[in-house]
Amino acid sequence: MPNRTTLLSSYPGFATRDIEQARDHMARLFGATRLEPAPRGIERVGISANVLRLREVSLVWARHAGPLSLAFAGGSFIRQYFTIGGRGRFSAGALSGEISVRAPSPVIPAFTPVDLDFDDYNQLVLRIEHTALTRYLAVLLGRGLNKELVFHHNASNPALNSLRRSVFLFVSDYNARGKNLSELVTAETERMLTMKFLMSNWHNYTMLLLRQPPRSAPSAVRKVEEYIEANWDKPIDIEAMAQVANVSARSLFRAFKKERGCSPAAFAKQIRLNRAREMLERDDEPSIIQIAYKCGFQNASHFAKDFKLAFGELPSEALKRMSGRRT
Repeated sequence: MPNRTTLLSSYPGFATRDIEQARDHMARLFGATRLEPAPRGIERVGISANVLRLREVSLVWARHAGPLSLAFAGGSFIRQYFTIGGRGRFSAGALSGEISVRAPSPVIPAFTPVDLDFDDYNQLVLRIEHTALTRYLAVLLGRGLNKELVFHHNASNPALNSLRRSVFLFVSDYNARGKNLSELVTAETERMLTMKFLMSNWHNYTMLLLRQPPRSAPSAVRKVEEYIEANWDKPIDIEAMAQVANVSARSLFRAFKKERGCSPAAFAKQIRLNRAREMLERDDEPSIIQIAYKCGFQNASHFAKDFKLAFGELPSEALKRMSGRRT
């Protein structure tokens, strides 16, 4: 498990013990409308924040000397708080309650102002654009949404623990390698986190997602395979694949599993491994790490493992073998 005291250190926001600087940074970076510390709270310990901004997802790590009272304006994104240490309370529209390490907070709806009270608090905040959530949800369902997306919090929902682990793993991996990742990898990791969020938090469309999806024609799988083969070096676009197949994403996943024994993502991985092998064999001085990133792998060690499972040798062994042939 990563050291959670300084998460997202590769994406620094600010660190200060000056109250006016803290107010300015929090307002400018995060839309804070109020920041009121206890006497000598910030001067004694300080307030720090790091922020990773992707296309439709942002992650914010913050540590506050407490007690501290904060307010934020509503934004075009939902918020969910993951407590690392300390105690907190929130109030957002009709929602209010404690924020603890036991479970993530309820999902704070978009365009909803938030009031927070913290005491020596250390947190990670996940923010996802509302338009991204509704777009991906419509793709999963295979139809447009006929009512507003509304989240229902259930602290005992076991999927929230899985979401928490995924969020912290995403932060750890991206902090270590994000600045070297290709746009392809960045887009796909962002999409996977958004999908995980939709499947883990309960909402008024959850029961539809849990229903057995309708069957799709066998030709749908082949159409998507052809699409992936033609677009292997671009982010996997679930919306485009569902449109090509003329089915919902859930129906497509079911058809792939039945007819190919794998998911569209697993099929795309094999296509990309094939391309990576071709690059290793074709280039005179290839970089294994750069090839991994170019072919959609965010982790070089995972790439090496997948490569060996597919071809019976590590990328370094393949490179050494090909170098011997060239010599």
